[in-house]
Amino acid sequence: MNEKTGKIVRLSYGSALSLMTVITGVLFIWQVLADYFTVNADGFRFDQAGLLARFTRISPAFWIWVVMIIAGFVVWEVFPVTLKRSAYNDPRYTLKRLKKKFPASVSQDMQEGFTYVKKQEKLINILWLCCMAVGLAGIIYTVVYLAIPSHFTVPDNATHEVINAAKNILPWAFVTFAFACGITFYEGVSAKSCLEYARKIAAGNKAVEPARGKFYAIIHHKYFIPAVRIGVGCIAVAFIITGAFNGNMTNILDKAVKICSECIGLG
Repeated sequence: MNEKTGKIVRLSYGSALSLMTVITGVLFIWQVLADYFTVNADGFRFDQAGLLARFTRISPAFWIWVVMIIAGFVVWEVFPVTLKRSAYNDPRYTLKRLKKKFPASVSQDMQEGFTYVKKQEKLINILWLCCMAVGLAGIIYTVVYLAIPSHFTVPDNATHEVINAAKNILPWAFVTFAFACGITFYEGVSAKSCLEYARKIAAGNKAVEPARGKFYAIIHHKYFIPAVRIGVGCIAVAFIITGAFNGNMTNILDKAVKICSECIGLG
């Protein structure tokens, strides 16, 4: 298949998926609005039985949409996209490539630059370890918070409990994310400052090819990633079909309705 045929197939698939996405979204909004303007015998909107019945009606369109998404993986494997390299060069990857050319020992006049590069590498590793420690502390705090019953004293107001949990847990996530962003920024600045030294040290030295075994050859084979994608896709399809036949699809839909109507507070 030539590139022109691949473009036509990918464009046709993308158009069909976009159309199906719009149709599924319109059906979903239609059912939600229909249930909103329908008041049950108790005077409530969005009752569980009504939502479950309405979403069951549009489930064929939803499952067709899911199948089309899964089919997209096959389309992109049969008609792959030819990627073009960007003109932008990340200094971090440039520095990583130059480090592979570093000799085992450097001359006296290059010792200062070599020491500076190693110090920056060590500092960045320490910062990432600190970031991981903050993230791990946040995870431990979250588990401990969720495990203490006294933090959930208002069982009839799930929204209040969720907000309280978010106030205690989200700051950890925010701090970890901000810390990681800061380290990434500093890593780029540090790489730029190290490039001049790294180029001088690597000049005239050939890259030493590391020893590579069978495992390296397997994971870098051209068919390895497509095989993994197809395998994961097949497993996903198998689980979806199994769940549809044993009735779990209805159970999951019922749970989703309960989350919308009880936990989040829809309606």
